[in-house]
Order: sequence, then structure tokens, then C-alpha cells
Amino acid sequence: MLRAVALVILLSLGVARAQEAQAYLRVLRSNTDSIDVQEGTKLYKAYWTASPGTAKDTYYTHRFAKSTTVRFISDVDSISFKVRPGQTYDFVVLLHGKDRCLTEISTIRTTAYKAAGGTVDGDQIPFSIGKDGRIYIEGSINGSPRLRFFFDNGADNTIVFPSAFKKGLTMKFDDSVENRASGGTQSRRTANHAHLQIGDLNWNDEWAMYVEKQLGDDADGTIGYDVFEDKVVEINFDRMVMVIRDRAAVDSSYTPFKMILNGREVPSIASTLVAGNAQIERPLLFDMGATGYVSLNHQTAAENHLFDTLKAVGDGTRSGAGAGSQKTEVAIVPELRLGPYVLRDVPINLSLAGSSDDSEEVGMDVLKRFNLVLDFPGGVIYMKPDSLFGSPYRKRY
Repeated sequence: MLRAVALVILLSLGVARAQEAQAYLRVLRSNTDSIDVQEGTKLYKAYWTASPGTAKDTYYTHRFAKSTTVRFISDVDSISFKVRPGQTYDFVVLLHGKDRCLTEISTIRTTAYKAAGGTVDGDQIPFSIGKDGRIYIEGSINGSPRLRFFFDNGADNTIVFPSAFKKGLTMKFDDSVENRASGGTQSRRTANHAHLQIGDLNWNDEWAMYVEKQLGDDADGTIGYDVFEDKVVEINFDRMVMVIRDRAAVDSSYTPFKMILNGREVPSIASTLVAGNAQIERPLLFDMGATGYVSLNHQTAAENHLFDTLKAVGDGTRSGAGAGSQKTEVAIVPELRLGPYVLRDVPINLSLAGSSDDSEEVGMDVLKRFNLVLDFPGGVIYMKPDSLFGSPYRKRY
């Protein structure tokens, strides 16, 4: 009986000490559950959601080399942490002055490594171009047989489709996320600790999401930009190879374009569309997961009278990982200007009235006409025309 009493006392002390430790955690006050996050110099708007109903919510940082500063910014307060790879840091979001949201910052997602050792710099990954125009590479997850992925810099995580499991992939799903994609928002199952291998490169503790529909040209999934976010990725369509580097290595034949983020993760680049006397300057999402040409939302198309001035050549559909799709009108724009480069008679998707998708993008039917260098740490995209620059556009309407 004395032992039982002693055990109860010890357990009570343990609970009390845990509560006391939580009481002394640093606190971020907020009157809204939508919180901005800044990592180093990059600001992500409305990137984190405080969840009072969750016992402990984990924020996984982007990749960084040695140390960085992570700052959470609410409508009335901010809190900063100096963080190092492979660590966790706890704090509390005090929501509306009463709800305590225990939050953990995790830096477990680190840079690529080679199992045999050595520096990851200058490593080459061969690729092919699928029937859909996307870049395809091979890899495996959790030691699976070889899987076929398309590279999507518009995705911030690794994605698997049903065919991956038919080929022998096994994965433990331990979380879920509300995934907003072209075609709508859906709840998706996720795994926080997958192992990814592409060629000689390996990543531990990867975040992988399951999408219940097949996308792409016999794809088993997608590889998002996030595995390379601390690297420079050269994509050479003439040699059909991706080269992974620590620093950009470009000559004067390339033109630099600033990655326009505007609080997002997927970059846009400056562009000019020329239609008659109108010159429409728009930042277009640089989306290598999009198979099309150029897409404009209905508001931009209507405000610039493109439904009247451009001749319709057909109908199109925009779709993605979401369940829905958007109908478009396909027209031909006389000129698309990207810096000093001029592409003529480019097909363009104009979203029809009532469309819920407000994104505007340039897709792979245009981007594959350039050799590219994506300097994610530096925030710059380098482009120069390749052997596909003057090739005909695929008729997809």
C-alpha cells in the first residue's frame, strides 16, 4: 500500500513538473490562428495555423546548412528562435488570450547525403520527358522497387500515387493535411519519416503525401522542390540531365530572373504578354508540374479584353491533384516575353467565369524550351534557349 501511495505521489510530481515546464515555455500571443513564418530572409505568409485541439503541433522547417533564425509573426506579437539541424524547440501560442497551443519546431529535415560518403556537389540525375511534357526521374521510397516520379517545383513535398503501392511501396501514414491543389482542397494522409533515394542521393525523415488519383504519364508520384531547396539545380534539356550543386555555376549566356515569392513557396517570374496594342505585365508561376503553356485567371483575361481581342482556337481543362477541374478557353497570344526572349504565337488558357482557380502560370510546354538553373538559396532562376526553343507547341485543345 505504501508503494502504491509513493507511486501516485511520484506520478503526481511528474505531471506537476511537466505542467510547470510547459508554463515556463516562451509564449507567442495571437488573436488569429493564421500565423506568418520567417526562416532566414524568406517570409511565408499565413503559413502556420495554431491548433488548440492538438496536444502538440509540429512545425517542420525548410532545409538549411548550419544554423538559421525561425520567427513566428502573429497579428500582435512575434517570437524568434536560433535553430540548428536535427533539433526541436518548444513554445506556446496563446490564442485569443486563453487557448494554449503547444508547438514544436523540428529541424530534422536535412540536406541530401550519399550512403557511401562524399560531398553532394555536381551529382547528375538523368531524366526523360514524358508524353505529358514533364521531367521524369527514377527513385525509391523506404527501399521500394524503382519508382517513376515527375519533378514538380510547384510541390513542397514528395507525393505518391496508387501505382507506387502496386509496385511494392510500403509506408506508415502518421498524419494528415488539408491539401490545396489545382482542382480543389482535400484531406490527404501523410508520412513524416519516409526515406527517399534518387540515384546516389538520400534523404531521411522526408514528408510524403498520398494522392488517391493517378497523375502524369504513368507516374508513381512526384518529387517536389523541397528536397533540393538548399541546393542549386541545373536542368539541361539538351543533355537530358539534372545537376545538383551547392552554388550556381552559370556563364553569361544565361539570363537571371528573380524568384518572385510574395509570401509563397512556389516562385513566379516577370513576363509580358503582347496582344494587339496591349502589353500585359504579369508575374507567372514558374510551375514545372503544369503540363500546359500559359494560363491566366478570368479577372486578368476580362480586364484586358482578351476574350474579345484573341481568337479562340478551342476549349481546355485545368486540373491537378484536387478532385475538381476548371474549364478554359484556349487562344493564341502573339507574343510572350520573358526577359530578352520572345516566344511567338503561344497557346494560352483563359479561365472562364466562375472558375475558382486564380493562379496564373507558365507551364512545361514553354519551360522545356530553356535550359534552366534553379538557385533556390539565392532566389534566382537562370534561363537560356535550348534546342527545343523553336519547336511547335503540342495541340492540347
